[in-house]
Amino acid sequence: MPDSRKVIDLFIEVYFGASEHLRKLEESGPLKNVSSQQLQTLKIIKVEAALTPGRLSNIQGVHKSAISNRIKKLMEKELIQWSETKEDKRSKLVQLTEKGEEIVDRADELIYDSFSFLFEGVKDEDVTTFIHLFEHVKKKLKEREE
Repeated sequence: MPDSRKVIDLFIEVYFGASEHLRKLEESGPLKNVSSQQLQTLKIIKVEAALTPGRLSNIQGVHKSAISNRIKKLMEKELIQWSETKEDKRSKLVQLTEKGEEIVDRADELIYDSFSFLFEGVKDEDVTTFIHLFEHVKKKLKEREE
């Protein structure tokens, strides 16, 4: 694919621009007491439902001590809690509390409201194509993980 480099470069530019925009959102309003790293952690936990600190560390690409610190702070804010696995009582999982769910839902609404302008004037079929492409990319990334 001759334009794959262009696609990757554009994706990275959009990612950086979106990240900067999100940081500005976090500095004000209901998310100002949750750092971008903490919000990312909460989003991952929501997507995964519950996961081990080790898995969380792998997904976020940070050392386990950084995850332990993040978990501690999120627990102090009562946004996550420990749960036991059914298979191994020694293994602990982190999951969102009701308060954590509310924060993630509020963040999602802010994000959707803030980024909805991106698709103004874009044809429905182009949005559908965009969705299919991102689903394909997501699938390929998951396959590579396994």
